[in-house]
Amino acid sequence: MSRRAALIRLSLLIIEFTSLPLLMLASIYLLSGYQMLVPELRIIPESRKIHTDRFLRILTILLTYLHALGGIIIVVERRLRKEVLKNIIRTALITTITFLLLIFLMIEATL
Repeated sequence: MSRRAALIRLSLLIIEFTSLPLLMLASIYLLSGYQMLVPELRIIPESRKIHTDRFLRILTILLTYLHALGGIIIVVERRLRKEVLKNIIRTALITTITFLLLIFLMIEATL
């Protein structure tokens, strides 16, 4: 198996692994947010605790990072032909999302 095929296969596994947990976390955040806006709704018990839980926020940040990383690799590998251009764009995008990850984690550390 070539390096490119292994990279795409690993990226697909990362995306598949992170997609359902991200969908669940997004649903929980949406439902708890709506419940905080409309207190008459009783969908999730203790919605404020869930919505502001530090562990869930960090988990969401890390899963989103991994999901974006896998997606970037797949899109770059499938859409671009020139190897030099692939390397430049992949490196720039991975650097950008890693920088965003560090910003979000630093924000979490200060809260």
